[in-house]
Amino acid sequence: MPVIELGDVTARPAPRPTRPGRRRAPVAVALACALTLSAAATPPVPLVRQLWTADVLQQDGLALAGDAVYVARQTTLTAYDLATGAVRWSRGSPWDADQLVSMVVSDGMVRLAGPRVWGATPDGGQMVFPAEVTVLDAATGSLRWRRPGEVKQSTADAVLLGDRDPHGALRALRLVGARDGGLRWERPLTHVLDAQVGSSRIVTLTADGDVAVYRYADGAPVTSRRVESGGAGLNTVALVSGERLFVTRTDPRGATVTAYRLDDLTRLWRQRTLRAAYLVDCGPVLCLSRGAEVAGLDPATGEPRWLLPGRGGVSVAGPGRLLAYSNDEQPTQALVDAATGRVLGDGGAGWPMPAGAAADPGILFRVSAGDPTRTVVSRIDLASGRITTIGTVASIVGVRCDGSGHYLVCRRPDGIVVTALGDRAA
Repeated sequence: MPVIELGDVTARPAPRPTRPGRRRAPVAVALACALTLSAAATPPVPLVRQLWTADVLQQDGLALAGDAVYVARQTTLTAYDLATGAVRWSRGSPWDADQLVSMVVSDGMVRLAGPRVWGATPDGGQMVFPAEVTVLDAATGSLRWRRPGEVKQSTADAVLLGDRDPHGALRALRLVGARDGGLRWERPLTHVLDAQVGSSRIVTLTADGDVAVYRYADGAPVTSRRVESGGAGLNTVALVSGERLFVTRTDPRGATVTAYRLDDLTRLWRQRTLRAAYLVDCGPVLCLSRGAEVAGLDPATGEPRWLLPGRGGVSVAGPGRLLAYSNDEQPTQALVDAATGRVLGDGGAGWPMPAGAAADPGILFRVSAGDPTRTVVSRIDLASGRITTIGTVASIVGVRCDGSGHYLVCRRPDGIVVTALGDRAA
């Protein structure tokens, strides 16, 4: 046992108690010096840093939401804490992972779509769609409900499901409760390509151009009409924004965008382009991508409010903000005011963080000029367009990555790698 030398405890009397404050200054100075030395000796935590890894195969399902990542392996489904990698829960999957069509996590639900069903489309092609949807509680993994069909739209209150026939056409829509899957209404359909939801309305469209509008609350029909005549080689896409329906029909010679009033399908305006067209709801305007330029259209009239030449498309970066990208292999980005089309800042070359609303829209990635095995991570200020480099990660070129908040999850050959990307205050 070690011995602590105390000295001769009887050699001199105990010292008098020190008056309060008598030695405060020397002690404070010593403490300040110690804290300064400690701070100087501790390196700052990198803004970009790897947090944890997990064994995940390339064919396994993966979904991010909030502060968790969900992995669907061959026979199990596991939820991990995004910051630490700790397992929150694990359970058996309803089917093998190779039968999984999609896994989406939102509104406190894990929605698993599968098993796979292959259908023959009218043009001789093939499409895959799920036979049913299984809904789990995202916090616990417990089963909520299971029903036939695929999810067309979902909220915390209700889920809209669609049934497809062997040719892939929608033959029915039904609305069920998000908590228990209880049926609220069902509506049979005929030869419907797809359904869009917006402004408390559901819009269906057929290949021949027959459009029907239904109330979301009870499935009751509102109006219907044939808005376009069918034709060979036509591709039709519908977009619902506010109280309007926008239909884009692409043919070998270009595309036509037509706007309709949603309540009675009265035609409002039409615009023809000699290039392929892609329409995005950009808030105050409709963004029409056509080749090497993007136009911001007035939704009410179709008149252009602004034009961005040399840009192949846009992505919504936040309220009133867009990232306009070029068609280069490593595109250049520009921060744009959505209402006016004014360029607020040059975002440089790179790509925005992948994934949807959960991802940080202010994160950009680009290949390192000095080391092609690394990807540079930058943050763009969505108010000023100012770019700040915050670190690097192993190259994500050709790698499937998703983002949630300030986390990046990438599928590497040996599993997933979770990386922290700093915070907004950095």
